[in-house]
Amino acid sequence: MLEKLAQEIANITSEVIGHEVLITDKHGIVLGSSDQSRIGTLHQASLGAIFRRKEMTHNEIVSSTLKGVKPGITIPIELSGEYVGTLGITGYPNEVAKFGMLAKKYAEILLREEIINKSSLLRERALQSLVQEIAAFDPNHSDEMLLLTRGRELGYDLKPPRITIVIDLFQFNHITSEIHHQALKKDSPEIYIQSLKINIESKIKKTFSNNQDITVSLGSDKYVVFHMLDGEIHEEEICETIKKKCKQLISALKELGIDASIGIGTIGSLTDLNNSYHAAWRALRIGKKMTDHPEIFYIKDFVLEELLSYIHKNTAHHFVEETVTKLTQYPDYDELFRTITAWCESSLSPINSSKALNIHRNTLFYRLNKIEQITGKNLRNFRESLELYIAVKLMQILEPENKGN
Repeated sequence: MLEKLAQEIANITSEVIGHEVLITDKHGIVLGSSDQSRIGTLHQASLGAIFRRKEMTHNEIVSSTLKGVKPGITIPIELSGEYVGTLGITGYPNEVAKFGMLAKKYAEILLREEIINKSSLLRERALQSLVQEIAAFDPNHSDEMLLLTRGRELGYDLKPPRITIVIDLFQFNHITSEIHHQALKKDSPEIYIQSLKINIESKIKKTFSNNQDITVSLGSDKYVVFHMLDGEIHEEEICETIKKKCKQLISALKELGIDASIGIGTIGSLTDLNNSYHAAWRALRIGKKMTDHPEIFYIKDFVLEELLSYIHKNTAHHFVEETVTKLTQYPDYDELFRTITAWCESSLSPINSSKALNIHRNTLFYRLNKIEQITGKNLRNFRESLELYIAVKLMQILEPENKGN
């Protein structure tokens, strides 16, 4: 740990106090120094400081008797009750002594922060590994007890049912690129981006705040939450509660200038939590194809679309070609597709369709007649309307997955 930070501590401390600074390990070997020619040499005064567990001063006479030592002060560095090395400051002892305790505290704070950061990183990796195990869990071939044990090691009881929420930050990579491009003056782009990520994760954990909720980042722009459910399970109530929380999260992220799409999976106990996980990603993937703006997508709102997504691509392309491709030759094809969708989802009702599209009924009838003339389908006939509706849905499903990147 000290080896990694020694040169950084020596450089920064020397720059602040205006004196030569070196850092040694507990064996007195110089690990970092503002005079880099001293790195790797023995600083004999450090051995005495560690043995006595207190600072030592050495004037010109004393330093001349010690190997690799200049006049100044040497202070042991303590971490978790153990002396891990020393910090030496070159100069007249009476002059540099006033910097000693300050420099020692700075070095120890840096080391403690590094340990905390490393510990957090290791836990994050362990949680990511747990997510991978949940995603790959097969009740017929996987060891349930092993997964339960892994969860307990990280402080989670995996037995209670959970629902999976996946969060996809909208164009986050573009945002970070812009931050780098602008080259912020006060802080480095990396510090600003890291601070933004910390704030994002804080918002997510504040929304899903049960201490048994598992929140994990996957890459720079995606998060997974396994939200534990308490008490009796009433699926409709749970769904509404989760959607409400997701809306709160989207509002909280907007405060940071971040938009997000959210996918909600099914409810699952340990043996089918993997199904909940994959369902949430399917909801997100399908939902993003159905709309061009960030939104909340619940897998059970996409039963038809999910079913259609299993149709062989060649079959789907052929059906779309035969049914609605002619409409794409017209400049207002987007309006025509929206009209087909609203018409079918409003049970072929002119009144409800007009309201859904926010247009006059005459405009609706004009569009319906145009669609009938182009496609040869009778939109007053449920079966033929359904064929057009399915073709429009398949077109959306077949679109490349590039929204939200």
